[in-house]
Amino acid sequence: MSPKPRNHKPAAALLCACGLLAAGSAWALKSDKNQPINIHADHAEFKTDPKNANNGTGVYTGHVVITQGSIEIDGNRAVFHVVNNDLDSAEVYGDPVTFTQQPDTGEPMHGQSQELTYDVPRNEVTLITSAKLTQTVLSAIGKGVSKTNTPGLRLVTADHILYNTDTQHVVAKGASQDERVHISFPPKSTIPGASTAPGAKGAKAAPGAATPAGPAGAKRPAPMVLTPRPNTAPAPASAPPAASAPPPAASTQAGHP
Repeated sequence: MSPKPRNHKPAAALLCACGLLAAGSAWALKSDKNQPINIHADHAEFKTDPKNANNGTGVYTGHVVITQGSIEIDGNRAVFHVVNNDLDSAEVYGDPVTFTQQPDTGEPMHGQSQELTYDVPRNEVTLITSAKLTQTVLSAIGKGVSKTNTPGLRLVTADHILYNTDTQHVVAKGASQDERVHISFPPKSTIPGASTAPGAKGAKAAPGAATPAGPAGAKRPAPMVLTPRPNTAPAPASAPPAASAPPPAASTQAGHP
């Protein structure tokens, strides 16, 4: 009987800001959504919707740079959609498109893909095709010895990655049932031999190592002398004295009275 084919569900992962791609309780820069959106490009063309003058589409090509507060998106071509005179959404294309945002705390977020969509009212950026989202984290190492920072990298790769620029919530999924999501956490770094470093709190001396001598003139405690435990068992009872032999009888010789 042939084995039953494995049913792969579409790979998806919902990652909280405080768990995967945020340092501690970090959030995206709260002021970003209240900042104006600026577009720089080599060429721009805007067409108004003939049915509604408040709507329209703008096409920007050549070294496109989009900024909003700490957010920056770079690509080769971008299409913006205006609804009721407000920027509603955008599609950005590149090889790759890159995305950066600075959280309120922690290191910047970095993303890249072949295509990017920006839903402005929802504060959502979607990275599409060969998507990757990373954040460098600094971990304190060397407890009790010397605290330094060592960089590590948190990484998410998938076909689609949805990233909320306000809350840093992330949803990643594969393009098909067989495609999976990859998530990587940096290891915790330690200082080799930190527990036995000279002067380290709680360091243990190696077996058989000589005890370091104290300062000159220092009074040393008297050595502990171990004495055998006294025998407290009762002494054996003494044997009764042996009975004395009777005196020899006087001998009687013939011819003597």
